[in-house]
Amino acid sequence: MKRLFAACLALALLAPATAVAKPDPNNPKGCKKPAVNKGFVVKGTLDSFTADDPATEANEESVTLTVTKANRHAKLSGELADQDAVKPGVQVNGAKFTADGATDTNGFRVKLVGYDTGETPATGDRVTLVGKVRMTKARCAPAGTSTADRYGEVNVRKVKIKDAS
Repeated sequence: MKRLFAACLALALLAPATAVAKPDPNNPKGCKKPAVNKGFVVKGTLDSFTADDPATEANEESVTLTVTKANRHAKLSGELADQDAVKPGVQVNGAKFTADGATDTNGFRVKLVGYDTGETPATGDRVTLVGKVRMTKARCAPAGTSTADRYGEVNVRKVKIKDAS
């Protein structure tokens, strides 16, 4: 038993010290993934809708809505204006948001729900907008960076418009 212990002790002393890792000079805070994609969900009522022209190659759809609800990342991204600065947090109820297929990174899909053949969306129909927004983690951002500055551009992926009638 004493020989086994002595052999293990000798190996431990001879082995190089690899347990202590040196910090990466390019990433001093240890951020392996400094930026991640987060979900961006906004719900509201339709103000205007411009359909895509099938004759052109470009995605020209445009949706403007009055926001009634938004998830955490949509509120913090800075894309929606705070409607009541007196209350704590971001109050988005009543803000306007426009998703434009011509300026969006990859364009987006539009799904129409509950419409009869030939019927088009009208003002007041319910809209759900889903996308992704690139966010830099707080510990990986430079000191003094605001929350809204840590968020990138929104990439809208799909829009669902539901007939209100």
